[in-house]
Amino acid sequence: MKKVIATIMAAGLVAQVASAVDAGVDFASAYVFRGVTFNDGTVAQPYVEGEVLGVTVGTWANIDIANQGAEAVSEIDLYLGYGLGEVAGYAIDLGYCEYTYPGADGNGESEVSLAVSGDVLGYDASIAAFADVAADGEIGYYEGSLGGGYDLTADIAASYGVTVGYTDPSEGDSGFSYAAISFGVEKPVTDALTAGVSLTLIEELDSDLIEVDEDQVIVVSLGGSF
Repeated sequence: MKKVIATIMAAGLVAQVASAVDAGVDFASAYVFRGVTFNDGTVAQPYVEGEVLGVTVGTWANIDIANQGAEAVSEIDLYLGYGLGEVAGYAIDLGYCEYTYPGADGNGESEVSLAVSGDVLGYDASIAAFADVAADGEIGYYEGSLGGGYDLTADIAASYGVTVGYTDPSEGDSGFSYAAISFGVEKPVTDALTAGVSLTLIEELDSDLIEVDEDQVIVVSLGGSF
């Protein structure tokens, strides 16, 4: 409970201190994280994010629409990010995420990450390593992505991307757990709000690492800067 309270307080801090706050909500046909299905029904995923003293501070939640009461909120996360600078034109970012599960036993999970991102042959590319704090900071998961975007019309933008997850190969055959391909479009609704819709197709690469139950997710989003 203390972690949940800390997360809510951090969201309030962002709203009070940050000069600009990004906030919104995604409505998804399922909650799939790193290829694993956590909810196979419709969920709402609100978020708020801002920058405080050079540090990105944000919070995110998953709400199972089919459930009622307190059990509907299955996850609340607090995350921090800090840019370490650039090397050869590539940005290096340090991240931290506190995963909390209000309706489950246990204290949640803490994870640190290091990501490198930049332009590769005209595409937006990134690779990140993630370490579980409870496991003595041992890196257990990597994720790489490649994508881009273009304007369909003067006010409708399209985007696409490919993401691949990689886990310790000693736990499976190859280490590559899943791949996802996404397509999306977005359009301004007002000066502050933007609406979008996206489709993500998920492919299982190693059943010893994960089993993909939901192989496609549709997301309708609404958000903006305030």
